[in-house]
Amino acid sequence: MAESCALHQRSFAPSGLHYVSAAHGGWGVVRIAALVPESHQLFVCPFACGRHGALGGAVNGIKDRISYLFISEADIVSGDFEQMIIDSVDELFEALEKKPKVLFIFTSCLDDLLGTDHEPILAELSEKYRDVKFRHCTMNPIKQDTPLPPGVTCNINMFSLLEKSGIKRKMVNVMGSNVSYSEESDLKKILGKYGYTVSNISDYKTFEDFQNMSTAELNIVASPIALRAAQMLEKKLGIPYIKAYVNYMPELIENFYKELSDKLGIDFSDDIKEYKEQAEKKIKEVSDIVGDYPVAVDYQAVLKPYSLALMLVRNGFNVKMIASDGIAEHEKPALEALTQESPDILLENHLGHDAVKFEHEGNMHLCIGFDCGYMTASQKVVNIIEDEGMFGYYGIVRLMELMKDAYNSDADVNEIISKAGLII
Repeated sequence: MAESCALHQRSFAPSGLHYVSAAHGGWGVVRIAALVPESHQLFVCPFACGRHGALGGAVNGIKDRISYLFISEADIVSGDFEQMIIDSVDELFEALEKKPKVLFIFTSCLDDLLGTDHEPILAELSEKYRDVKFRHCTMNPIKQDTPLPPGVTCNINMFSLLEKSGIKRKMVNVMGSNVSYSEESDLKKILGKYGYTVSNISDYKTFEDFQNMSTAELNIVASPIALRAAQMLEKKLGIPYIKAYVNYMPELIENFYKELSDKLGIDFSDDIKEYKEQAEKKIKEVSDIVGDYPVAVDYQAVLKPYSLALMLVRNGFNVKMIASDGIAEHEKPALEALTQESPDILLENHLGHDAVKFEHEGNMHLCIGFDCGYMTASQKVVNIIEDEGMFGYYGIVRLMELMKDAYNSDADVNEIISKAGLII
């Protein structure tokens, strides 16, 4: 046990130098903000920062919705920085074939150092273009370890666009998921039985339709990235929320449905029995197939890698490694339990500078996530990122199916990474 704790401390000690592999990436703020229909993005930044957004836009098919105002040192010291933004919006709207309903003005780390007050800029633009909503967002990695990193503030800005409505629908919003859930998911089937629809921002093609999310009875927060946005909507629109971060533990999903029952005034206890049994049966089936084969879990694949590892260990899987660059508060109980129940699991910081040595290359694992696959050069890789499309008992069954398929076949991890379209 002492060795495990020492491993933990060594893995996540602060370091000034990181190794960022080709497998590191995911949903950046460019792609997330583009979920708002009929929106456009203006990046105000130096040339080097713009390359990041340009690549992200091109890879993800949204480059026509991103524009740039590149600034130089001379622009910064001239004192005309704020006016340049306003003037560039005028030029942008003249150049676009159709004026957007929303303009996200993104600034980089440099703007934090300048301390620009964006409220007067947004106010002037809003007065000038009354049919356009303006929001200031940041793309500043220097705030990544603060309570308000770029992804969190981006979500706040996106959902602040929802306006109060006198209408209430039998609808539940899922926030923190960048994709809509399958019609086969237990969440959609169970709520649908009682006349409810499940809404996600990715469901909407027009800004007007997106406003339907303001009429929901409840928000389900599937990821911490959307928690502050849900808290804002509770104050602004009176929509209550429940935290239901994606996990793969049947008992925690059961607890979620109990809380959902309390919030909506509907008893779901009988409805979930079949789905819970299916999930538990599928876990047992795949555990028997995989046997003692080593398993690795990647934090980019799932929001809660420690909780997933704990569930796998308790169901007979041979978890040997967890790749993560830190431990979120909501994951600490799972880590404590793992320390007691499976102290030999290696906790590896794949962003640590030693990762460039590829010390795990050749150590074959069934990798949940292609970051682990890249570290080990394994051929058995579960191709998921950020729990995409996973939720509830459906998520468990789907993950088990993907693990079974990965175990029974070989994959080219480099090809998987290429198709994922990651931009660091």
